[in-house]
Amino acid sequence: MFTQLEDLCRRLVHEHYGPLVEKVAAVLIEDGRLALGRIIARTGMSALSVRQALAVLIQHCLATHAQARDGARQTTYYSINLRNILRLQRAGLYLALVEERMGQFGLLVFNEVLLNGCMSISSVRDAVGYKQFGAAEKKLFAAAVAKLVRERFITAITPTDTVTKIDRTMQAEAQELEKLASVPMPKELAEIRRRIAAQDEEEYMSTDVVGMKRQAVGSGIGGAPKVVLGPDGQAIILNDVFGSSMGLPSQQQLGEADKDLVDDKQCFRVYHDRLDVFLRNKRIINYFATKYNDAAGVVLKTMLRLTETHTKTCRDKVSELVAAPQIIQHLPPDADLGGAVDMSGDRFFKDAAATSDDSSAARRATQGKMAYALLDVLRRDVSGVVNKVDERGAGQYRINFERAAMMLRDECLDTLVMNKFGSPHARIVRALRDKQKLDEKMMSELAMMPMAQCRERLHQLTLAGYVDMVELPRTADRNPSRTAYLWYVNPQKQAGAALRGALQGIINVMDRLDQETGMRASLLAKSQRKDIVAGLAQLSQNERTALNAINEYKQRIDVATIRLDSMVLLLHDIVPGSTALAL
Repeated sequence: MFTQLEDLCRRLVHEHYGPLVEKVAAVLIEDGRLALGRIIARTGMSALSVRQALAVLIQHCLATHAQARDGARQTTYYSINLRNILRLQRAGLYLALVEERMGQFGLLVFNEVLLNGCMSISSVRDAVGYKQFGAAEKKLFAAAVAKLVRERFITAITPTDTVTKIDRTMQAEAQELEKLASVPMPKELAEIRRRIAAQDEEEYMSTDVVGMKRQAVGSGIGGAPKVVLGPDGQAIILNDVFGSSMGLPSQQQLGEADKDLVDDKQCFRVYHDRLDVFLRNKRIINYFATKYNDAAGVVLKTMLRLTETHTKTCRDKVSELVAAPQIIQHLPPDADLGGAVDMSGDRFFKDAAATSDDSSAARRATQGKMAYALLDVLRRDVSGVVNKVDERGAGQYRINFERAAMMLRDECLDTLVMNKFGSPHARIVRALRDKQKLDEKMMSELAMMPMAQCRERLHQLTLAGYVDMVELPRTADRNPSRTAYLWYVNPQKQAGAALRGALQGIINVMDRLDQETGMRASLLAKSQRKDIVAGLAQLSQNERTALNAINEYKQRIDVATIRLDSMVLLLHDIVPGSTALAL
């Protein structure tokens, strides 16, 4: 674990939850999994204060607990979730994403759940003043809640959420071993672990949405009218599934919103892994929109929107298959793909546009042809993110998320090396990534620089952790004069070095903000007075100027923090199987 990671997590917990919770979290971060008695001894706090601090951490999904048998008694052990602590500074990005996709009512619900850690929908209604809403606002509120749950922006709390995956696996393995009459053989133990892994994978791939209850619709027994609950909470009478003689809506007219209702008593939490998927998709779209044009970004955005319902977390390596006609059909109506690809040499395209009399039909034909051409351009991109799987008809496409994550990570690393060392160093790193292991002579030829300068820059990159070297001795005595030295790039070590730099950058930014606010603590305290908040006329001109300066400085600090956290997202969070960095 990085020392920068420990320091940053302590600061984030202290900033959001106070010094007492930070003291308990610091012990768990430093010592790992501990029992309650050990935490009390290490912190020197009272048992009540420790329990309350642990309750806060568990409430906000920052700590987990599991029971293990210690002799004749059961002992509860607690551990900290470092990844969720780092996500505390990503709250602004999450809120902006929810507002863009879910609207104001979705943002209202999501913000309450985010502030309280986990919350039932009935408690959310009480917190936002649901009783003062009008009929139309109540409908929008219910639709926003259902959409948040259905699209997994928030997810239901289950008993396994407060237990780590390792503890769940150990408990399942212990239950299986108790069923055996004798000590298991190695093959039996391997089979047990295989079944447990298969069960976990099956639960992960399940499409059931916990927290939604099915609303029965249709006719009552004997043709009697059936009363169901509508989306606005009012009773609706149904006579049959095809229509109503009383002019009321039928089952087919009600739609999915009346069949699936959110359980008000179920507690929900923010699903961070799902939100990271949306942030990753936005970065992929921006990458191809910058590399080609906005039209390519629109086509890729449509593909991602069609496949994201089946993508649960960044752990998924590939997306579901999407047919080309389906992509074209779901393009935005206002999408302008004209001129995105040079089609002047395509005679079929010119004939189709010339023979169409209807302007709308001609526009649809042009849009379809351009979309096909853009899909072919994306498929032929060297990154290999968009793959064409089926050649039948117009073809089926899928997105390789693993390659997309590697592409975004390499782009981030190249930018870091460029800004820290310069373009010659970035050229060396790109050459080593493309050609793998190279000696100094080949490296100087590829990087187009003298060997002495190349050797010096290679050593600088090695000290920073971006480049590694391997020795190949030609003799048994390992004489340096008879040893070949090959340079190469270790992706894990390179990402680790960049991640340490990003975490240290966030710490430096927070230290600078603390220093600036400490220098103006009296002015900030004065600005919080009720008479000053009502109007700034009581402040002098110099005080108003200083207050505006510190507010502007805070905004720039927040922007820098978001940029550094985006680097953490690209370097670690979106890469499938990125547990090697021990977050």
